[in-house]
Amino acid sequence: MPVDAESRERAAPVSIRRRHRAGAHPAACSVPPAEAGACVVRRPQALVVDDCRAIARRVAHALESRGFRATVAKDGFAGLVLAREQRFDLVVVDVDMPFVDGLTMLRQLRAEPGYVDTPVVVLSAKNHSSDHSRALALGASGAMSKPLQIGPLTQLVDSIMPPHGRP
Repeated sequence: MPVDAESRERAAPVSIRRRHRAGAHPAACSVPPAEAGACVVRRPQALVVDDCRAIARRVAHALESRGFRATVAKDGFAGLVLAREQRFDLVVVDVDMPFVDGLTMLRQLRAEPGYVDTPVVVLSAKNHSSDHSRALALGASGAMSKPLQIGPLTQLVDSIMPPHGRP
């Protein structure tokens, strides 16, 4: 699907990066530079989709502290654009968002061949089991209610990530 300039602008990712000591990088290899080509360390990629910037940053920071490289999208439309341009190992999506809501985004992701088995966590501001049931029925790997608690979120992520996809 071609992406027009307006869509690309709305989908511009906001990456959360922490500062590291000079020369240190969480995914760096400890081999001499001449042999660096032999060592490829790939950090798992996470897409965080939430229209609340504070929550999105909090989730992204928690995932990055677990070894992920997190990209944030501000709504479901932007999240779909990013997911089609780049492959993510984990998606965390809010239910209530403008343009494309989280359940519609989940349904469309599951229709994409590259995202059939990708772990997806759905966040809901409503503490209704119906939101969670609908999300799980659409293929979500897990669902949580807000207010967001980071401990349970990281436990859920650890439990649904395949062993080869864990940081």
